[in-house]
Amino acid sequence: MLTSFVLAAQPQQQIDAAKAAYQQGDYTKAAELWQALALDGNTTAQFELAKLYSLGHGVEQDALQAAYWLEQAASNSTDFAESARARQDIVQGVADLREAQAAQRSEPEIQAPVDTPATAVATTAAAITTTTAVKAATPVAPAAALAIKAPELPVLAVAEASFDVGLRAFGRQNYVDAYSHWYPLAQAGVVDAQFNLAALYANGHGVAVDDSAATAWFNAAAEQGLAQAQYQLALAHANGKGVAQDDALAVYWYQKAAAQQHVLAQYNLGFMYANGRGVTQDEASALLWYERAANQGDVDAQYIVAGRYQTGRGAPVDINKAIGWYQRALEQGHSRAGFQLAQFYLTGQGVSKNENRAFDLYNRAAAQGVTEAQRELGISYSLGRGVRANDSKAVEFLQLACDKQDLAACYHLALHILEGRGIKADAVRGAQLLQRAANEGNSEAQFRLGVMLSQGQGVAVDETAAFGWLLKAAEQGHAEAQYLTGLRLANGTGTAQNDAEAVKWYRAAAEQGVLYAQYNLGFMYGAGRGVAQDDEQALYWYTKVAEQGDADAQFNLGLRYETGRGVRQDDQQAVAWYQKAAGQNHLRAIAHLGYMYEKGYGVSLDEKRALALYQQSLPAKVPRALTALGLFYKNGRLVKADDKRAVELFAQAAEQGYANAQYNLGWMYEYGRGVAKDLVKARDLYQLAAEQSEPLAQAQLSRLLNP
Repeated sequence: MLTSFVLAAQPQQQIDAAKAAYQQGDYTKAAELWQALALDGNTTAQFELAKLYSLGHGVEQDALQAAYWLEQAASNSTDFAESARARQDIVQGVADLREAQAAQRSEPEIQAPVDTPATAVATTAAAITTTTAVKAATPVAPAAALAIKAPELPVLAVAEASFDVGLRAFGRQNYVDAYSHWYPLAQAGVVDAQFNLAALYANGHGVAVDDSAATAWFNAAAEQGLAQAQYQLALAHANGKGVAQDDALAVYWYQKAAAQQHVLAQYNLGFMYANGRGVTQDEASALLWYERAANQGDVDAQYIVAGRYQTGRGAPVDINKAIGWYQRALEQGHSRAGFQLAQFYLTGQGVSKNENRAFDLYNRAAAQGVTEAQRELGISYSLGRGVRANDSKAVEFLQLACDKQDLAACYHLALHILEGRGIKADAVRGAQLLQRAANEGNSEAQFRLGVMLSQGQGVAVDETAAFGWLLKAAEQGHAEAQYLTGLRLANGTGTAQNDAEAVKWYRAAAEQGVLYAQYNLGFMYGAGRGVAQDDEQALYWYTKVAEQGDADAQFNLGLRYETGRGVRQDDQQAVAWYQKAAGQNHLRAIAHLGYMYEKGYGVSLDEKRALALYQQSLPAKVPRALTALGLFYKNGRLVKADDKRAVELFAQAAEQGYANAQYNLGWMYEYGRGVAKDLVKARDLYQLAAEQSEPLAQAQLSRLLNP
């Protein structure tokens, strides 16, 4: 009893040791242990060995060996559930391997996934795992078209050959014996033998790799309707491997295999239609075949179908279908599908907006190495988008993506470095990152770099270079850059002064809603700079700005309604706009509003209110308000008369060239009110006012000169 127990326990200990080695990543040791047990007939080891050959863990990846050991295990096992689990593990493992390999390839564009063939070269053919009876030797048409080589190794007579014996020999890696059994059967027309013989030539098992011989035998099996052979033959024609490259023939054989539900044939047929290879390009047909492969569970096809419904390639845009296919691909671990779904949740397109869900999906895709997801994860941490803000984490993920040449990530990383958020502030390094992104066409980086060059932040001030970067960003449609480009052209900063070009860029920015660009465009129309003078256009742009709450525009609009410039004169409209600007403490508007109250224009006359508004506007030194307030003090109206204060106010307005103030100040000098009497000064002030057609000054000057 004891002896029996020890003998039974020993294989279990080896299995445990193999599992431990596998979990620790020592696949070679695991393979050695499972190989020994598998040869002894241990079904668990045979299942595990099949998995290793499928994944290429610890052994060279070999689909034939995987199929052999899976068949051995399945035929020896009485546990159907164990067999099913093993097959499922292998399928999932291969899917995971394909996903990992796909992640290493150049990734497709985010919004328009690029269709790629399922494989670029003929894949290792899988061994047929069902026993096929020997058929009578009959001529095989393809063998005549593609010459069959004479056997290179000793072969048995057809009556002595056995497909199953060959399969077992193959499992023991005795390829010569496998060849000796399969070759005569293949010649006799046994389709499974033809396919497996082709695989031996394709992989160099027991014979030298010979693509021509492999293709000839694939052709023989394909002509008999074997889908796997038809698919391999299509690959050979598509890639010119063992046969002349011929896309039309590739399409023909893909269609044959696809009609038998061969998933990779369906996928590659979609590729051929998408790219017009061997067939007229047809996006609808491409989608049809991709979708058939996707329905069979091909994760790459699911991702491509989702992208096509998202962008409307081959069918109208259908966001719901796109999301559904991305979700199915995600369930199979497709990293980029997760990233795309995150984009939908972030924007709320096709789903309820959910930044937390978006963050979780970004996090998953970032862990799988998707560069764009790492960038978006960094931005999420930076903005507190779907997660608590964490500048250190933001820098960590932005740096990961930037190191992979994601220029948008480099831009956001530069902002953190410039602001010292989550990392030590470094204007020089920040500028270098911006330069890197700007050189590759990132408009935000170009804009920021232009601003930094104009301010000397992290770089020496260089107005010419600043203008150059702002112009580059403007040409890409960056609204703020368009405004600053127009401003620099209008002022001749860093470039030659050019009003017409300034108007062009002001207009571009104004049409994107940039407030200051709209205001300046109104100014250019009003002044006739760079464009024909047009008060109506000036009014149009000032009104757009004023309606958005800009106090300067509101004041200018009030002034236009008061004077009737470019619009029908309307005191009530003038008062309304002055009041809006005054509500934002716009001092010039306050001064003009005081005038409207003093005169009763557009509002009930109210001198007390006018006086208060004039006094409130004093810091702005508006000539009209200074002069009016001076008259209040000169005449003692609502305030105690004060000639000196009146003179002071008149003088401030007169210095600005205001004719009515010059007249009133001259009058004070003529009569010695608030100042020593001085007829010469009075005459000179009258002269200045008279030159501006001030009628009272003209009359006083005439009286002085003609006593």
